[in-house]
Order: sequence, then structure tokens, then C-alpha cells
Amino acid sequence: MTEIRIDFDFGHPPALVWRALTERRQLARWLMPGDLTPIQGSQFQLLPDALPGFDGPISGQVLEVSAERRLVMRWKGEQLHARVTWELKPTAEGCLLMMSQSGFLGVQGSTRRQALVSTYDRLFGERLPAVLDELGGKDAVVPRAPRSPSPLPPRPDRRRQILAVAAAAILIGLVAALLANLPSESSVPAEAGAAVTSGEPAAFASATVASSTAVEATQRPPSASPSTTASATAPPPVRTVAPSTSARTERATTAAPPPAALAASYETVSSGTLTYRGAVVVSNTGGAQSDRWTLTITVPLLATVQGVEGPRPSQSGTAWSFSGSAVPAGGSTRVVFDVLLDVGSLLGATQPLSCRVAGEDCAGL
Repeated sequence: MTEIRIDFDFGHPPALVWRALTERRQLARWLMPGDLTPIQGSQFQLLPDALPGFDGPISGQVLEVSAERRLVMRWKGEQLHARVTWELKPTAEGCLLMMSQSGFLGVQGSTRRQALVSTYDRLFGERLPAVLDELGGKDAVVPRAPRSPSPLPPRPDRRRQILAVAAAAILIGLVAALLANLPSESSVPAEAGAAVTSGEPAAFASATVASSTAVEATQRPPSASPSTTASATAPPPVRTVAPSTSARTERATTAAPPPAALAASYETVSSGTLTYRGAVVVSNTGGAQSDRWTLTITVPLLATVQGVEGPRPSQSGTAWSFSGSAVPAGGSTRVVFDVLLDVGSLLGATQPLSCRVAGEDCAGL
């Protein structure tokens, strides 16, 4: 919880200051464009243009109105959830404006608070007095609004570059080892070579030779007596067995690849007061591309979820859903999000109450 309190003295009556605080045209001249209407319960939007301390549009709601005296609002935006109060008190010279803001300012709350204090000093202390002087009939020039400096290009991550080079070297080594272990085309088995020469399959050629040998043994007349010398008689006729003309057909079947299979794992990346950053990796361990997927997490009541990396979340009560595109076979995708105003984090519970993808619980919870 972060709180900002600043008081400003003006030499103008409360009625004139109230106009500058609540009229849309005047508010856009010194603060930022928007459609604020001082009616209790009304909703509005403010559009800061590169103001230091603001990261994007602000969705607001008027909580309390007391004309020319008090205006209480709720501001909600990127890394912002705050209660803002503008209160006027008459003085002898004009009036005193008491500005206060309390709530959540994101993960880097201290740095953002310093930027907001500096911005408010410029807006309320320089631009608003110039607008009040014009409304009071004086000649005045409204100073320019402060602007955030242009972000510097990100420095290359040296560690990631080293890891990428190491991974490429390992991959090249694995490919080289695989190619070295592939069988050579010249190492053909002897039986296969014989089959290729004769034009017959190896198994059929072996069966033919064995059959011919058996027939030759049965047709040869018995020898009168054993002799160690070669017989001078003509060799007996040998009956050859003609190969069968029936062709044997074999069907090659190819197994279908396994279907897509989605799995997810959760980890807490960082944590702070009433907030933490989580990450979920959705992986496809199957052999086919998956369909579109939906990641759903549940958080305690009043907690909010902001998308940091991946698809934007949608809310339904305490459930927040991220819908992503198909994941290729063997691929993965990553979703990073911030959970804000989670009172459970004060007790060390820096993770969602549940996490599910494709009907399955996330690992790591």
C-alpha cells in the first residue's frame, strides 16, 4: 500500500478551482483528457499522454461528490489501483487543495511513487495555477506537461547469447555423431547380394538351394563301399525345383502419429507486498498440432490479474482465462502474468488457488 499527500495553496476561490477540477475542457488543459463528470457512481476514463508515473489509460469511478468541496474517485489502470481524493478548504487568500492518493502502484512502487510526486508538483503547482489565472481574467501561459523520456533500446542479454551459442554447438555435435553412425550403402549382406544378382528375394533363394541339395541326396545311388577316392562314374542327374510363380505380396503399414497432448507447468517468477508474478508454460507433447487452448487460473476475491506476456486475460468472478492459438507438435508457449492485491501473499501464498489447461491441472502447484 502506497500513499501520496500533497497540499497546494491557490489565490482563487473554491468555486473557480472546482471548475478547473471538474469541467472536461479545463481538466484536459492542465491534467489530461478525459470524460470525468462529477456525479456519484459515474464512470469515466482519463488518457495520460506519456506522463511520468502513468503507464496507460485510467478507468475511473466517482465514489463521493460534495460540490466545491470534495471529490473522491477510484483510479484503475496498468499496475495501478488507487483511491484519489481532491478536497478544497477556503482560506483568507483563496483556497487550499489537499490531494491524496492511496493504493497499489505495481511491482516497482517506490520508483513509481517518486515519478508521480514529481508529476503532481508540475501539474497542480504550475499548470493548474496558469489555468486558474486565465479563468480569473488574467493573462497566463500554461506550461507544457512533463513527459516521460523515450525508453532506451534494451541491452542484449549476454548470458542468453552464450547459452544460445552453447546450445548450437551441442546440436551440431549431435548431428555429426548421428551421421557418423549411419550404415554405409556398400555394406550389403551376402545373401542380399546373391538375391539381387539372381533377381530373386534372399529368403526364396536360400529355400531353393536347400531344396536342391535335399533332392540331390535322395537321387544319388548308394555307394558300394566307402572310398577316399573320387568316383569315376558320371554324376547322377540332378532335378531342379522350379521356383513358384505365385507372387507374395506384403503390405507395409505405417503407424499414425500420436495425437496432440497439452500439459502445463506453473512457477512463481517474483513476489512483493500484495503481489506476485507467475508464469505458465503450455507444452504439446503429442505428435500433432493442438487446437486452440485456454489457461484458467483462480485467485482470491478482490485480487486482479494483469497480462505481462502472452494473450490478454478475461475475468469471470475470481477466474481469469488466457486463450491462445494452436501449439505445434513438440512445441510450447509461455504466459506471464501479475496478480495484484492478493492478501494471501502476506502469508506467503504467492501462487494462484488453481491452474488448469485443457481440463488438466498445472504442474508445480
